[in-house]
Formats: sequence, C-alpha cells, structure tokens
Amino acid sequence: MNKPTVFLAAVLIIIFLNSCFHNRTFTGVEGLWISETTSGFGTGVHKVALLIGRDSTKTLTARGFFLKNDKFRMEWKFVHVQYDSIARRISMLDSDSDTLICSLDAENQRLQGALHTQNQTKEPLNFMRAGSNLRILCYPWIPDRNGRIVYRYNRPEPCDESLQTDSIFKFVKDSTAVYNLMDKIMNHEFGRLESILIIKDQKLLLEEYFYGYNRTTPHRINSCTKSITSLLLGIALDRKKRMKTDQSVFNFFPQYDSLKTPEKERITLKHVLTMTAGFSDEEGPEDPGPDNFIQYILDSPMETNPGEKFRYSGKCTNLLGGIIYHLESKQADEFAQEVLFNKLGISDFNWEKENGVVPCDAGLEMVPRDMAKIGLMVINNGIWNGEQIVPKEWIVISTKPVVAESAFFDYGYQWWYRSKRNKCWWDDPVHGGTTEHDMFLALGAGGQYLMIIKDLNMVIVTTASDYNNDGTAHQKVPMVIEEIVPIFEQD
Repeated sequence: MNKPTVFLAAVLIIIFLNSCFHNRTFTGVEGLWISETTSGFGTGVHKVALLIGRDSTKTLTARGFFLKNDKFRMEWKFVHVQYDSIARRISMLDSDSDTLICSLDAENQRLQGALHTQNQTKEPLNFMRAGSNLRILCYPWIPDRNGRIVYRYNRPEPCDESLQTDSIFKFVKDSTAVYNLMDKIMNHEFGRLESILIIKDQKLLLEEYFYGYNRTTPHRINSCTKSITSLLLGIALDRKKRMKTDQSVFNFFPQYDSLKTPEKERITLKHVLTMTAGFSDEEGPEDPGPDNFIQYILDSPMETNPGEKFRYSGKCTNLLGGIIYHLESKQADEFAQEVLFNKLGISDFNWEKENGVVPCDAGLEMVPRDMAKIGLMVINNGIWNGEQIVPKEWIVISTKPVVAESAFFDYGYQWWYRSKRNKCWWDDPVHGGTTEHDMFLALGAGGQYLMIIKDLNMVIVTTASDYNNDGTAHQKVPMVIEEIVPIFEQD
C-alpha cells in the first residue's frame, strides 16, 4: 500500500471514529429523563421530565415537562441547547433566560446539575433515565419506527345511544382539509390539545384523543364549570318560579340582611350572573367554612358600583352556588346529578369540595363526550331525548351577550359570546371579523372549551393542558373560526 493510500485510509478512519464518538456522546445524552429532585418549582410541580433529541437538521433540542402526579402540568420551553462532548455537559437556556446545566454520568445513566436563575441562585436538579411509559407525555401519538406520526381518520365509535355518530366525510367534501387540520393539531399549532370533538347536525363526526387520553379519561374542565352552574341555576329558578333576574341578590339570603349597604342592596341576580356585581378581588379567610361561605362573599368590599364594570370573579359564580343551595337545600354536585347529569347519562364525573363546600367557579371533572352532550342539549334549547331539561327561556337569555368583557368577547349569564362585531387578536385573520359566525362558549383555563355555533348546528369540544402564560390556550377560538368552520362551508 503506498503512502497516499495509507494517509487517505487513516483520514477516513479518523473521520469514522470521530463520527462514532459524536453519535455515541449524543446518544448518551439523548432520550427521556425524569427528575430526582424538584426544588424551586413550587407546590404544583412534583417532577420534571426532559426529552433531549435532534431535529431534522441534526441540531440538538430539548423539551421540558412539569408534572403533577405523573401527569403533564405545563411545558418548560427551551430556546437554545448546547452540548460539550469533551466535558459531557449540556446547557439548556429557557424562555425566561434561566439555564439548566447538567453533566452526563454515562456509567450510572444520570444527568447531574442545577438550574441557574437570573438572580444567581442555583437550584439542584438531577435526572435519571425515564421508562418508555413516559413517552406518551411527549408525543400526541407514539411515532412509528421512522419517527413519523401518521394520522388516519376513523369514524367515532357509537357507545351511547343518545349520542349518534357519523363519518365526517359525509359532511365535508375536501378530505385533505380534515387531514391538514389534524396535522396542525399534532404539530402544536393550537397548543397541546388532549382531545377534540366535533358535532355537526346532531352527529358526532370527529373524536380524537392525544397524549394518552381516551374517551374514558376524565378531564378537569376548570371554569367551564361556571357555565354548567348557570344551567343548574336556571333549572332551580324555574322550579321555584323565580326566574326574574332583576331582583336583589339579598332576596335569596335574608339571614344576611345585616350586611346590606346602600351600594350592595343594588346588586341584582343579573349583576351576579354577568360578573358586574362589583366585588373586589380581595381574598377573605382561607377557610370560611360551609356555614360562613356566603357571608364571606357578601361581606366582600366593593371595587365598583353594581352594573358599572365587568370583573371576572369566582365570587359571583360561587354566590350562584349559594342561591342553588338556598332554593334546593342541595349543593351543586348533588343537584346536578339529580336534575342534569342523570338525565344526560353522565355518571363519570367528580366535583371536588373545598372545606365542605362545592366551588361552582371550577372543580368539575368529566369526560369530553359528556361535555359534548351538554353542548348538544344547549344547542337544542335545553331538550334532551325529548325532555325539557333546562327551560328554553333560560337557554335563550343566558347565552346572549349582555356586557362587554373586552374588545374580543362579550359575556352573558356565565357564558362567553363572540361574533364578527368582536376584534380578532390573532395574526392575519381570514374569516374573523368579516364572515365570522356568532358563537357562545364555556371557557376553562388551559384550553378546556365548549364552543357552540347555533346557526351551523355545530358543537366543538377541546380539552388541553396549555397553562403557560403565553396565550396558547386561546388558540382554540381561531382554530374553530379559521380552520374548522371553513371545512364545512366549502362548496
């Protein structure tokens, strides 16, 4: 073998070994990790998961996931990742300009390091290899061997006689549009959706679940609970023949007449329903207890005059829960089961209690199909299986816009409302603001949405875990306006 050949062979060997070394070191740091320590992340986080990999350009990337009870709570977003293969140290800069720096202990399969915050503190944060069962946290569906996620539409399975299903392609001419929508959902263009259901003309046409969720998995619906409380109040008022909403709220609580002031005496039921009662956001005692709960709310200081300004307030909704209790001698969960849930075939729900009181501003947990049933009943003016469950009069007045919440939404009786009169907050609106259909909504933090478009006979349900304070949760609205509705309007 001559010298040039030997030299060329040596160069190729070096390149090969160098490539193997870098692949081996990247392989050593890539993969799914779970934290051993969680200091510095607050009481709502139990563990942290990391997914380290490479994108299509072979650039190293990292995604973080805050977990509570081994369930996804919030994403930890990293904007830059760098790996020093000699020191075996990875640095991950997050969107808050804090840096997670960890050293790789390949022998023991550990990442040992700390979070370096801008105020110069160092919070220890060590990781060990995670089991494959946690992969479902990272992907809407588990990728195939080639790392691809391929969507195939399936007609929803009929598993409840009261909720009929059909193929979406009987209602949609362009099948490509449906697949494009699903691609955008799985690429996180509308946040981290964990379910989406579409009902059109009384038929469930699309039902998809992601990140390990399925039709039997209950989901917290957060402030969607408020809209359900409104339905329950309408039932209770009708049963007691007290549907007038211009009456003083103190009419329901004569035992608290001593708390009346000239200002508070003007608070009507309508003010409470529309969150214009004027209560301040000032917190009261940590544990008012079931006997003092209503007193604590009525005794709250006033921030504005009744009817003067919309102020989103859980106090108002919890006061409605007190009215339900006054009228029915039952807390909201028991009353809901009797007059609403049982009639709709809703059995798998949980409504948490706080200090013996059922909070009506949040706390309800149910499966997405049951959210869809509620939407279907509402779009049918309160009728389910031929029975009037909620008075039609209440459905009509409670889902109309009464006050302006902002330039983007109006508000009814614990229902949000949006029409083409409202502004669009998203970039480059195509349909919003010009041909947009009127929509009323139940909205829950993190992307729990029940959206009803009456003139299209359409109900859309989403559940999600978009708890980052970046506006992602609200992307479900433009998703419906700009992506879903046009699919059904194509000629």
